[in-house]
Amino acid sequence: MKRVYIISRYRASTARERRFNERVARYFCRRIVEAGAQPVAPHLFYTQFIDDNDPEDRRRGLRFGLEDLQQADSFLIVIIDGQISEGMAGELTELSRGHGPQRGHLISLTHKEAEKRLRAVGL
Repeated sequence: MKRVYIISRYRASTARERRFNERVARYFCRRIVEAGAQPVAPHLFYTQFIDDNDPEDRRRGLRFGLEDLQQADSFLIVIIDGQISEGMAGELTELSRGHGPQRGHLISLTHKEAEKRLRAVGL
């Protein structure tokens, strides 16, 4: 089964923004499963047991994610309102260096468009 690495925001300045970012990632995980592939969303997985607010844990989680990126078959970049987070920037840098899949897709949405998609599937 093909593995699709999801590059989207996780970090946020408020709990509400973080929940939105998590919902966006879960939405695209679902779309990838429906397309017959395996989603790889380290920002959803590793944050279940690694504290993103602890600098050492965050570095460890980012490193794990970059290792996952190198093993993926393709990627999906999701940009909301033109914003790229620090973590996303690191992943994009790795891709530009040839460390990871060479093919993927980019989806750019406004916050309003993303909310509409999330509500349509009950997220």
